[in-house]
Amino acid sequence: MSRQSDPIYNQRPPASPVHLSSSILMRSGSSGAVQQAALKNPMGQDMELLEIKFELSGADNITLTNLSGYAQVFGGAIWCELNMGGFPLTNGAIPVWNFGRAENLAGEIKTQNFGVSFLSYSWRLPRPLFIPAGAVVVPRFVHTGYIPDTVNVRIGYSCRTVFTKPKKIYLPWVAKYASKVINPVSSVLVDSSTELDLVNPHKEELYLQRFVGRTMTVEPVAPAGGRENGDNEVTNRYLTLRIRDSYGRPVVKDFTPFRSVFEASTRSWEMDNGACLDPESYYIVEMKKIDTVSVGSDTTSSLQTFISMVGWREVDGSAI
Repeated sequence: MSRQSDPIYNQRPPASPVHLSSSILMRSGSSGAVQQAALKNPMGQDMELLEIKFELSGADNITLTNLSGYAQVFGGAIWCELNMGGFPLTNGAIPVWNFGRAENLAGEIKTQNFGVSFLSYSWRLPRPLFIPAGAVVVPRFVHTGYIPDTVNVRIGYSCRTVFTKPKKIYLPWVAKYASKVINPVSSVLVDSSTELDLVNPHKEELYLQRFVGRTMTVEPVAPAGGRENGDNEVTNRYLTLRIRDSYGRPVVKDFTPFRSVFEASTRSWEMDNGACLDPESYYIVEMKKIDTVSVGSDTTSSLQTFISMVGWREVDGSAI
């Protein structure tokens, strides 16, 4: 087929890929938003957002002596809240590693010889998000203070221009539950989410893309730093959970090891198969961890678990 006869090339004007990015320097315990103008379509056209990318880089005060400790902490230490034109896309701020599945764990962490670490996380939206010309998906970041260091945060949007406003618009929705902070070795955990955590507060059904489960250990003693508990004795045996919905129906019936629910290589439970959560409903997660003196020597460390619910809802195109 020649270019002239292919209908995709006969659009006026032709469709274009668009990539936008902006960054902010986050001090420990701070919050702030990037420059919104950098995330607006410079061609003044409608577009669809397909993927969001987060890159977190350590500041100069991260040295080679403690780099191994810091290399995996930032995904749980930096949280992001998203909204578009008065439509919230997240239930408050979400740890950046809880938006998407881990498709390449080794690729999440990059280091350079001079001791700066770069961590990257990607979220392919469950459905393309229509963004009218002039509108912006606004990210606001929170540095939780789990680590004392300044972090450079960069967000990127992979988009494409579109020329017809859809009749239905798919708005993503991400909610999270963050557990109590405990010692990964000696502490016993009994904790539960609330009706305000993994919630669908909207009047439309929430179609589920996935649940994501991550755990983070922070070491306060020099060399201070943190890491993700990906696939170890704590998450495989001692940290357990069960889930029910707001009607009391079992989703995970019995207390089950964390990594049996959230697969080790992807950190996720994929559900883009028609599963949905009713309007104005929620899930309750109950967590348990027994005393585990045999799992290591992290006697001064702290452990926290993050579980997110990722999906989308449909609204009428006239609402945007």
